Amino acid sequence: MAIVPDFQSDLTNHFFKGFKISSHFIDDKAKEIHFYLEPCSEFPVCPRCKGKNVVVHEYRKRIVQDDSILGYKTVLFITYRTFKCKFCNKYSTEKIEFLSENSRFTTRVADSVNEDLERAGSIKDTAERTGLSWSSCKRIHKRYLKKKIYFNLGQASHIAIDEFSIKKGHKYATVVVDLDTKRVIWVGKGKTVREVNRFFKLCGTEGCKQIKAVAMDQNAGFATCVNKYCPNAKVVYDLFHMVYNFGRLVISAIRLRLAYENKNKNDDNAYSLLKRSRFLLLTKNSNLSEEKRIKLNDILSFYHDLYAANELKELLPEVFHAHSKEESESLWDEWVRLALQSKVQEITKFAKVQNRRYRDGITNSGIYRIRTSVLEGINNKIKVLKRLAYGFRDLEYFFLRIMNAFRGNSLEC
Repeated sequence: MAIVPDFQSDLTNHFFKGFKISSHFIDDKAKEIHFYLEPCSEFPVCPRCKGKNVVVHEYRKRIVQDDSILGYKTVLFITYRTFKCKFCNKYSTEKIEFLSENSRFTTRVADSVNEDLERAGSIKDTAERTGLSWSSCKRIHKRYLKKKIYFNLGQASHIAIDEFSIKKGHKYATVVVDLDTKRVIWVGKGKTVREVNRFFKLCGTEGCKQIKAVAMDQNAGFATCVNKYCPNAKVVYDLFHMVYNFGRLVISAIRLRLAYENKNKNDDNAYSLLKRSRFLLLTKNSNLSEEKRIKLNDILSFYHDLYAANELKELLPEVFHAHSKEESESLWDEWVRLALQSKVQEITKFAKVQNRRYRDGITNSGIYRIRTSVLEGINNKIKVLKRLAYGFRDLEYFFLRIMNAFRGNSLEC
């Protein structure tokens, strides 16, 4: 590979302003190009006194990396000057405009790294293309994101709070989303009340006042934070989590109880049938095929407790689809009445707890038709981000990438 003079001149004019290429070296075996740069600009004006009586104090050298050329790693050996002003006796250093902030890379390679990673590319692929190390690419992009992304509540008035797993079964983080713009406002480490308190403190008094409704799962700690900081906000519990909890605490509990009762009676067929019926019992009836619906009806005809639970499961969404607070309260009260009337232990316990602790948040869905379902799509993309980086040990960088990936309809970030 050879560098022709015209190409060398173009590099100098377009990318190495104030410097010229004095020589170059190509190592085909190592696939590296070395450019040796010397200053060619006139002496500057003293930055302190603006005097023009400036002389060279000394020459210094710096080694930096540029963007790759035709797959060759490009290294710049830069000779630059320090100056002394004869008028004020102060020293200054020659400015190298094409170097990035930390001076180990050119702005050209930093821009190239950021462009790659802004398109949701992987750090590994970017490192291989540019010839930089994995950690250098991450460091460049993190610095870029820290300038670009900052906390801004904006005009958010309807928000959702939920947690997601960073490391399965071990670490969690909390995410807050503006439901009107689908923008991730904030991500915090952990899923504790302390973290959510930190979010509302960042919002400030006026920001908290503008929040009208907060969608969440039935996390009592989160609800306490909302009531403490947001005087105008209503807590709205999410239908998905409500149905999930009913399935886990009621339907699955009944199914397992009945299965083991049959096992103790040595009725292996009934035991096996109930053990295999989890999907049928938890799925919305209208989403089942005709064949599976027949199987479900066979099971329900044998077990009154499961029949009662299934009927209540199908009625539950109606509470959340009401068009007013009054309608939602009426539907909820009827649902609780039917649940208590069933006399099934798991159902009555669930209904009493929900009615005592969460009634207001459940029936607020009649005022605000908001859900945390938007967070499901965000959680799926978070998993993609984790795979692209083979997991994130630097949580600050991980959270910045999440906020950058979900900027919604707003340009305020």
